[in-house]
Amino acid sequence: MNELRLSGDRVNRPAARPPAAPPRRGAATLALLALIGAFMLATAPAARAAPLPPARHVVQPGDTLASLARQYGSTVEALIAANGLTAQTPIAVGQTLIAPAAAQPLLPIEAQPRDTLASLAQRHGVKLADLQAINQLAPGQRLAPGQDLLLPARPDQPSPALPPGPIRAITTSPAVVRQGETVAVRIELDASQPASVTLALAPQQIPLRPAGADALVGLAAVHALTEPGFVWLDLTWQAAGETISRTWPIQVVDAAYPTFDIVLPDDKGELLAPELVQAELERMMALWNAPPTPIRWRRFFQRPLAEEFLTSAPFGQRRSYNGGPVSGFHAGQDFPAPQGTPIYAPAPGTVALAEPLQVRGNAVLIDHGGSVFSGYWHLTDIAVSAGQEVQPGDLLGHVGTTGLSTGNHLHWELRVNGFAVDPMQWLTTRFP
Repeated sequence: MNELRLSGDRVNRPAARPPAAPPRRGAATLALLALIGAFMLATAPAARAAPLPPARHVVQPGDTLASLARQYGSTVEALIAANGLTAQTPIAVGQTLIAPAAAQPLLPIEAQPRDTLASLAQRHGVKLADLQAINQLAPGQRLAPGQDLLLPARPDQPSPALPPGPIRAITTSPAVVRQGETVAVRIELDASQPASVTLALAPQQIPLRPAGADALVGLAAVHALTEPGFVWLDLTWQAAGETISRTWPIQVVDAAYPTFDIVLPDDKGELLAPELVQAELERMMALWNAPPTPIRWRRFFQRPLAEEFLTSAPFGQRRSYNGGPVSGFHAGQDFPAPQGTPIYAPAPGTVALAEPLQVRGNAVLIDHGGSVFSGYWHLTDIAVSAGQEVQPGDLLGHVGTTGLSTGNHLHWELRVNGFAVDPMQWLTTRFP
């Protein structure tokens, strides 16, 4: 299904074969993959690459701390802290400023007599390798008294990239996001300073929920057509009668999605009528944008059909139709499979829709909570009903080619805050 202009897909029709067995037969494989993934996550810090030295910027006419923060994915507070400035300190043309990333704030220090890199790292509770990398110093290099150094901010202290107040730190995961991915945002709070916090990634509002007594978490969708660079979270909090707003960067990189021209049969072309597409889209948006329900998942999502069925059209693929201009992108992941292949729920949830639609064909939509929905289009039949609770592995229906489709396949779609994201990421990433 295409985002902006919804569509079916050209798929290769495999030879007829018996319906696939339920995905439970691959449980051992999935368990092994999950175990390997958990091991890799557990051992990741040891293999973590040392941080890069920060950018250094020579101030040009018209530069401000705010404009430099936007340029380098930083914050005004991080620039002030790293350069030993104050909010009232003017910057001068020709001046060289350190521009640390917001996620890696730095503090300036001076080496004292008899200081070594090792003694500084121990004294300040930071990793020696980080201190060396940030300052581009060789292991064992001697320090001169008064030598200027940059020190990584300690994770157990309030982040210098934020103003003093109830927000102690912000982290995003993954740290660098591909176009069309989901990113988890965690906001660390000072429990002694009650605050009301809201978060947005325009135009989407990001629901926040508690994660213990001193943190909030939420999920943001990075649009598949986002230009590489930085996008900005809009953070607002109210405390002690004061409202404060700040932006926080998320770095987005190119996902290198391919472009594909879909040729529709004559009997399917009328389904591209703009009024038909728009009416159905508005109905789906009303469901995707409903007030969030409590989250239901606790683990990785599972594949909705057996592992033997590989994708034919990936999420994010740029789309044109019958030789026309590129008009959008593929909003889901397509799996060609014989008609009648069973489709299963990938995670717990409540069926929000189960009925025939003109463009999406026989459709099932599951609400997984937290404004996360998964959709299953073009089914030959539907095995659930609206309002039904489902668990991973429950039968939803069977593969078909109903609606705007050019062959038997499952179009699997995932929506976060109403925006289409890559569902395959959820098979290998455990989101809060």
